[in-house]
Amino acid sequence: MITAVASIVIFFLLIWIHELGHFLAAKKVGIVVKEFSIGFG
Repeated sequence: MITAVASIVIFFLLIWIHELGHFLAAKKVGIVVKEFSIGFG
């Protein structure tokens, strides 16, 4: 059970890091970012 929970937490952490990359890239090129969210926001 702990392995399943840990796997889910790691999966969502990786998604968050991936989306953070999109956020930082947009800010770097001057795009105004109003909201940072996971999924459809």
